[in-house]
Amino acid sequence: MKQCDKGHFYDDSRFDSCPYCKDGTGLGKQVAVNFQNQQIQQFQSAPAQPAPQAPSAASAFKFCTRCGAKAEAGAKFCTGCGNAFPVTAPVSAPSDDIGKTVAVQHAPVIPGADIGKTVALGHASAIPAPSDDIGKTVAVKPIDLEALTGSKSAVAPAAPAAPIAPIAPVTPVTEKPQVTVAPQKSAPAKTKPVAFMVCISGGNTGDYFAVAEGRNYIASGSDADIRLDKDSSVSAECHSVVTYNPESNSFTLSAGTGRGITYLNGNQIDVSSELKSEDRIKVGGSELLFIPVCTDGFKWETQA
Repeated sequence: MKQCDKGHFYDDSRFDSCPYCKDGTGLGKQVAVNFQNQQIQQFQSAPAQPAPQAPSAASAFKFCTRCGAKAEAGAKFCTGCGNAFPVTAPVSAPSDDIGKTVAVQHAPVIPGADIGKTVALGHASAIPAPSDDIGKTVAVKPIDLEALTGSKSAVAPAAPAAPIAPIAPVTPVTEKPQVTVAPQKSAPAKTKPVAFMVCISGGNTGDYFAVAEGRNYIASGSDADIRLDKDSSVSAECHSVVTYNPESNSFTLSAGTGRGITYLNGNQIDVSSELKSEDRIKVGGSELLFIPVCTDGFKWETQA
């Protein structure tokens, strides 16, 4: 194998000069190309070759990774395209010791001469010898309190007590003091009942409440006129309002100021609605039955 001045590799046993850069006729180049195509066709039509094995002493060959041409195992360049083969390290023969048990030599272990002996360990600082006064009764010098505090007593002298002022004589009371008691105002009595509300479902089932003239608040708080204290889903201050108008002798139901919704006969109300006998009012988890006392045929004002 030879390399021309332009870096082309060619088989000098086949060609007198580089077939790639020969005279302008291109004849040598065409011959090299035909040879290369022939080698490629042979490689493509050849059956699949097994993986290359380690070279043996009898015969060994290899294939070019560029054009597929066959070359001797010891060849450094491909005879077809001039590609340089990679240099591979020789495969060493298998060892005869495979499968055998061999002895591994270790450094000899020499036992120390101090094994089994008691040795002294060095410390950073020496341990002081125990005192000879351990277990003995020694005299303790008393503390000079006078030198420390200026007094023979360990307790500092107390400051002199302030003089006690004389107690003024108590003048006896001869007359009873006059106490002015403000008159107590009692809560105004409610008017006669104009209707009744009966709880028919919920925590207060069976309880009944009197409806007075004016506005009556339905809530769970202590200030409610119709108090449903066993229903936590009822607003505490004003869930809804039942109003009686004595001028028109009529009843109305209104939504309260709380967040709870008021239903009249299954329908939600947002403004005032007229109440009639046996109407059903639902607030929270409770249901009330409305029973009027004052109707078209009865009014308290007309009674003698």
